[in-house]
Amino acid sequence: MERTEEQKILQEPITVSLGGKDYRVRPLVIKESRAWRVKLVAALKSLPTQINTTSDPTALSDNIQAMFLTMPDMAADLFFAYAKDLNREEIEAAALDSELAAAFEQVVELAFPLALTRSLTKTITTISR
Repeated sequence: MERTEEQKILQEPITVSLGGKDYRVRPLVIKESRAWRVKLVAALKSLPTQINTTSDPTALSDNIQAMFLTMPDMAADLFFAYAKDLNREEIEAAALDSELAAAFEQVVELAFPLALTRSLTKTITTISR
């Protein structure tokens, strides 16, 4: 559900559903949000090398591992770095990958309240799936 302008101005938390439970994630203040966006950009910059295709069997194996293991873990690390008040261990024991992907998308939208949010979120979720 898209947040209203009033919710954004009042800095209301978002609600994410993980493991059948709803959790509230508060927006980070500018300094914390900036640091989180730096982590996100660093992670995104590494993606082209991780998804590069090749005919070398060893490199192809490494790329497959990156696509199916590293990238989902990277998204989880980024999600919990933003939603730092949540109990990661508890959530990872109960939540599905699809729930975490949806929650991550919501956090990206929260961290990028500008017009580019939708296209960035779609790009990230397309890459991470």
